[in-house]
Amino acid sequence: MTYATVEPRSKRARATPPVLALHGRTAPLKHVLSAKTIDVDDVDDLCRMADAFETRSVSAPEAAGKTIALLFFQPSTRTRLGFESATVALGAHAIGMDDMGGSRSRAHARTIESIEDCAAVVSRLSDAMVVRHHETGAAERMAAKSQVPVINGGDGWNEHPTQALIDIYAMRRGLGSIRGTSIAIGGDPRGRTVRSLIQLLRFEAPQEIVFCPPPHIPVPADVLAAIAENQVRYRMVGDIEQVLTDCDALMMAPYDMSEIGEPAASGYVPPNRTPDSHIITAEKIELTGSRTLLYHPLPRLEEIHPSCDGLPTAMYFEQVRLSKFMRMAVLYRVLSAG
Repeated sequence: MTYATVEPRSKRARATPPVLALHGRTAPLKHVLSAKTIDVDDVDDLCRMADAFETRSVSAPEAAGKTIALLFFQPSTRTRLGFESATVALGAHAIGMDDMGGSRSRAHARTIESIEDCAAVVSRLSDAMVVRHHETGAAERMAAKSQVPVINGGDGWNEHPTQALIDIYAMRRGLGSIRGTSIAIGGDPRGRTVRSLIQLLRFEAPQEIVFCPPPHIPVPADVLAAIAENQVRYRMVGDIEQVLTDCDALMMAPYDMSEIGEPAASGYVPPNRTPDSHIITAEKIELTGSRTLLYHPLPRLEEIHPSCDGLPTAMYFEQVRLSKFMRMAVLYRVLSAG
């Protein structure tokens, strides 16, 4: 009997992954401040790149050794750690502070360093910046003084464009296609994630958008205007069980997000009692026979009960896993602008 000689793994020839390339007419993104400035080619290309990063089938040499500044003037878990994880996965480095608005940073209320000056300084120490701030328009103000690309990680009640890209990517993966489906938005409709998501849904051609908001919080007029402008039908329902019966996917949010525009140190405590009519439980899913896919940008309060976590329709933790690859794609696009 003869045996084949096998080289040690360290000596084997390794195939070099192809370098990631931009397709079609897409170009490097100077900034990512609003979903309104992202077009359908951007969405398709970013989803394609996220798929490639997930399978590790490409390399992204433009990102290697670069420095990403994470400037979070508001508390963050998923967005901050998500971008840090994506930065490391690209071979880049992350710098920043846990609390840019606190006493450890000079850009806080007592010192009153302007966010414009902060951007001018940090942009000279980094290759791109990710910014979260309680003030609407803060990311745009910082981009105006920055020498490097700025990514909006959420600015007050305004927008959160990268979360919307993650949401679209996750729904495409779960549904196969969003075209012709019924997409529901539950909880407080005023949040920045909703504004950005509505802008990107215009490319996906859903059959309808169904809102299940608290009775005391109307859907903002600008959100409804954006839907009407893109000729998508929408309707309102008052009970989450109707959503579970009628819709293909649900993007859930907390019942009340009044703290979203508050400074980190404001001490504001939002109401955290969600009525039963707006809480999803495994029992409700079983009673309705629902196959609605459940998404949530997180963090959640009571709106999705933990009893749902093990169900095959619960997509929110998979949504987190996919978010890393979409953030890698966004970082790659802005770093390619340099």
